[in-house]
Amino acid sequence: MYKQYKAARNKSWEILIEAGIDRLPIDLKKLCKTLYATVIPYSQMGEKTLSDFAATGDGFTLALNRKQRLIAVNDAKSLPRMRFTLAHELGHIALNHTLKPVVHRNSESDDGLSITELQANVFARDILMPAGVLAKLNIHTAEDIASLCDVSLTSAQIRAKRLEVLYQRNMFGAHPLERQVIAQFGEFIKNNT
Repeated sequence: MYKQYKAARNKSWEILIEAGIDRLPIDLKKLCKTLYATVIPYSQMGEKTLSDFAATGDGFTLALNRKQRLIAVNDAKSLPRMRFTLAHELGHIALNHTLKPVVHRNSESDDGLSITELQANVFARDILMPAGVLAKLNIHTAEDIASLCDVSLTSAQIRAKRLEVLYQRNMFGAHPLERQVIAQFGEFIKNNT
């Protein structure tokens, strides 16, 4: 399980670096461009295109061809939730998860989720709320994380809980990719501390 966790975490750093992301909140349009993903809200999809199963979820990804992906996002949800859903779906793409038949949905709970769903959640958390950057900004509270990263309070609370463990262990910048992400955010960190 830790191997899959690390793969998702490391991939989030790689994608932040590749997309040239250097500020919060994360620009998801840049990530979509980097991962060849097009986004469409549910409200713009025809009822015949959207199955009842997918319609109950937050989002899903379709493989259009070997390189291009279409991510459908439930635009009846709040903007912060849609951002997490989009990041989650981008995680499936970045981690090369099998996209058949179609649906990968975001979930409110990690209980009983498959490894691919857990990985997509880790990817989304780490890409939207990079721990090393938050630590350099000396961010601790869920409210500050939610505001700075444009995520839901629920997502921010989960991140804050994990962040506290990392603060206690002083485990920021231990990995070369994380150090590179922190350096890439250097100007943003300097201007916001």
